[in-house]
Amino acid sequence: MRVTIKDIAKEADVSITTVSRVLNNKPDVGDDTRAKILKIIEEMNYNPNSVARGLVMQKTHTIGLIIPDISNPFFPQIVRAVEDKAQQLGYSVILFNTDNHLERERKAVELFKSKQIDGLIVSLSLGNEEILKNLKASNYPVVQIDRSVLDHIYPLVSIDNIKSAYQMVEYLIKKGHKKIAHLSGDLNTTTARDRLSGYKKALKDYKIEIKKDYIIEGDYTQDSAYKATQNLLGLKSPPTAVFAANDLSAAGVYKALFEADLKIPADMAVAGHDDINLASLLKPELTTMRQPKYEMGERAVSVLLKMIDDEDAEIEDQILNTDLIIRESV
Repeated sequence: MRVTIKDIAKEADVSITTVSRVLNNKPDVGDDTRAKILKIIEEMNYNPNSVARGLVMQKTHTIGLIIPDISNPFFPQIVRAVEDKAQQLGYSVILFNTDNHLERERKAVELFKSKQIDGLIVSLSLGNEEILKNLKASNYPVVQIDRSVLDHIYPLVSIDNIKSAYQMVEYLIKKGHKKIAHLSGDLNTTTARDRLSGYKKALKDYKIEIKKDYIIEGDYTQDSAYKATQNLLGLKSPPTAVFAANDLSAAGVYKALFEADLKIPADMAVAGHDDINLASLLKPELTTMRQPKYEMGERAVSVLLKMIDDEDAEIEDQILNTDLIIRESV
């Protein structure tokens, strides 16, 4: 016969509420009483039913994580950090991959909310602002990670993408390049828009003409960057350097340049963003901006659990720094 919380309370001669407070590591339980209850729990081999506890405590100790593309090596590192940190704090994580589809993002949010998930960490596309407004109206805990679709309604854990892109383009300029192309990410995301803004701002500040032919929108994939680079090489006056919106795109640039029998960086310099593991495996090794991916995941969990525990908590955005990683491609 399965041992219940009522059995533990009876054996310890305390209330069910007191046992519940010990199980959930709440304060206001004396040290002697806490030790006594924990000893009885161990002796009776009590294994609490997490679903039942969730109904009683109105918590499932589960959080949802919605990401746009698990095949992009940037995101698995965030996922790992979220899972590690959540596990340390007694929470489980359910992952939903959306493939950057607006409708899949909506379905993911609806699914998690219907399953009574305690809170969400999300990376959504522009166009899904209404989802977060609806969640906010019901005071549902949400943290945005990497991408922001609403300012000041829900906290964001990310980097300053404008500043980061600016720093990379400035580096290219100081290395002597004036004909710099940019292969953007999906401009339906704030990260891509901000990196494009940083690129333009650097050129403007250094009084370098912004050429429309040098800016090609992609989708953060190797294939889109490969095709875009072929277009750049077909221009009457091709660029001497390419700043790709992420390292996966930079790999596509490499492929196109190698097929054209061009050398990096002698014929064209290439720079990326994110510093995924691939960046140091490319030959020549890729110059890029390093994002603190693992720290972003950890911080997102910490912020979310603070919101879950205190619905009135005032949470500020967590904007982390990036680092310029100089390698051989520039």
